[in-house]
Amino acid sequence: MRCDRSFAFADYQILFPVHSASAPREFFRRPPPPPAPIPIHPASARASRGRKSRSFRCFRRILETFRKMYSVAKNYCGGGLAASDALSVSALGRSLKPSRKASRHVVPCRARSFTQCSLGGGSADQEIVIALGSNVGDRISTFDRALRMMKNSGVNITRHACLYETSPAYVTDQPRFLNSAVRGTTKLEPHELLKKLKEIEKDIGRTDGIRYGPRPIDLDILLYGKSHISTENLTVPHERIHERPFVLAPLVDLLGSSTDDNVEKSWHSLAKCTGGFFESWDKLGGESIIGTEGIKRVLPVGNCLLDWSERTLVMGVLNLTPDSFSDGGKFQEVEAAIAQTKLLISEGADIIDIGAQSTRPLARRLSADEELERLVPVLDAITGIPEMEGKLLSVDTFYAEVAAEAVKRGVHIVNDVSGGQIDPRILEVVAELGVPYVTMHMRGDPSTMQSEQNLLYGDVCKEVASELYKRVRQAELSGIPLWRIVLDPGIGFSKNSKHNLEVIMGLESIRTEIGKMSLGASHVPILLGPSRKRFLGEICNRVNPTERDAATMVVATAGILNGANIVRVHNVKYGVDTAKNGVHSLCPAIWSKHRKWLMMSMVCLNPVACQVVFFHYLVGCFKLMGNTQEKLESASLARISKAPSSLLCFNGLISLSFGVTQALAWKRAGLMVRPSVQVSGQG
Repeated sequence: MRCDRSFAFADYQILFPVHSASAPREFFRRPPPPPAPIPIHPASARASRGRKSRSFRCFRRILETFRKMYSVAKNYCGGGLAASDALSVSALGRSLKPSRKASRHVVPCRARSFTQCSLGGGSADQEIVIALGSNVGDRISTFDRALRMMKNSGVNITRHACLYETSPAYVTDQPRFLNSAVRGTTKLEPHELLKKLKEIEKDIGRTDGIRYGPRPIDLDILLYGKSHISTENLTVPHERIHERPFVLAPLVDLLGSSTDDNVEKSWHSLAKCTGGFFESWDKLGGESIIGTEGIKRVLPVGNCLLDWSERTLVMGVLNLTPDSFSDGGKFQEVEAAIAQTKLLISEGADIIDIGAQSTRPLARRLSADEELERLVPVLDAITGIPEMEGKLLSVDTFYAEVAAEAVKRGVHIVNDVSGGQIDPRILEVVAELGVPYVTMHMRGDPSTMQSEQNLLYGDVCKEVASELYKRVRQAELSGIPLWRIVLDPGIGFSKNSKHNLEVIMGLESIRTEIGKMSLGASHVPILLGPSRKRFLGEICNRVNPTERDAATMVVATAGILNGANIVRVHNVKYGVDTAKNGVHSLCPAIWSKHRKWLMMSMVCLNPVACQVVFFHYLVGCFKLMGNTQEKLESASLARISKAPSSLLCFNGLISLSFGVTQALAWKRAGLMVRPSVQVSGQG
């Protein structure tokens, strides 16, 4: 066991060991045996016994003093001393010089050893969690500034929680709060860290005021290493964690990582509940209270906070390319682009996604300068029209230079199909810009994404989740907070028709898999972009992409029901009708009316039969679009025979009932007659 500090009194060395997986944790170690004693005269022996007795009493007093000191240290920081207290220990050791002949007593010690961190120089990193809160001024900008100042003060931030808008607690007559938390490492000892955080609060503008009252910034140490700290100025874990949803929600986001089991287990052991912080969160209502008036998970975009749990957002596509698979060449001119933008806005688009580079398979890649040459004139024109008031702009690019210039000219969101793989600099640029970042799943680049190697999957949902999470970690480590990240599973990118269908029906499975690595990352919005994709044409036998809108809406319905929060479509009118009327308005009514039948069906039918039900509904829809029922049935049944377990009966039956609702919406819009839905039970 390696030791960094030691001092000796009597025959004992007091050791300050460094924690090691193999080394025992002990404070006292018997030194090497002394040489054989020199024979002495009996008279001298009697005198020696007197001196030994006095030395022994002295040693006992020393030992009692040290025990008291250790008890104080243990209560102070759970086994780790602050640097100032460590110096006091050393001073005590130097001042006490008992006889070398003092009796040898080994003092057992069961508490944690003093860590290297607690002694200052060359200290080890400690895992910490810091909570953030603000309800005065520009709250998001304040958070960004606080994060930068923490990094400059010796805190290495590695993870971020989601962002929550919460009602004020204790003192209710004040503005709503934004709350979050970050996880990181630091070499600062607890009270030194507290001092740094108080300095940051003061620099940002916090002053002494009403307790629990309005404040521009509030920074609290929730957890510090594996320590339990209780002093006059600092208590860790924070004493009110268990009664505050606005603290527990972001804290739970930072837990659940499979790579930090030991640290997280120690944190849960510090909680008041036997089930750790998860049980504390569940007692307050857990996920069921998210989206209520008291606490909402939000995405900061521009000057607004989007609550994506309220409704599905619709992103309209505006392609400025001559070679896009759907509408290439239609909107290259500024006038045509402005007209299309006004149309998308009038039809209800929440976000306009502008792309100046085609990402279809085998498309020629433009340079950043070529992309900007197409993009800048249209951006300048669009941002000046009055219809854009209150609407959001997104740029579809994987170049850092294009993203920076677009945001400079009024864009609110960066949509990167490569997830930072083509131009890694885009991650740091987006972090500096402080805008939301859509990271998408794709293997390779548009020229190689459909290669045989990139289409190899074992479990497509698990692998997409794993690879998406790696993109999230890269973004976070580059400085993009989790509360600004949106996930896109990449429909049509590095996937064939079977893969696309499995991803659409397995969005909840993807969230679950990501949640095993980071609960916070599983709570971010999911963007789904199936619009007019080739796999729909293969299923529906529609060569012309513009004839795939109805199929797009069927898939969008299934995606929304499986957890998609944003749908990216070319036909915004149908997209809004699907999201607003088909899913969020009529579907609850159908579910309420037919709940008993649906519940009985879920009990009686097995998962495969329920998938047959859902695909027979698709048969009815596609048949009305001119496809042959036999062709689709054979494709559907072939897929069902290899269906993954993630396609459960609930998905099939609920998608069936909600899909019928969408068909009714289409009928009302004059698109088609109501499809005939055939129900197949078990043979």
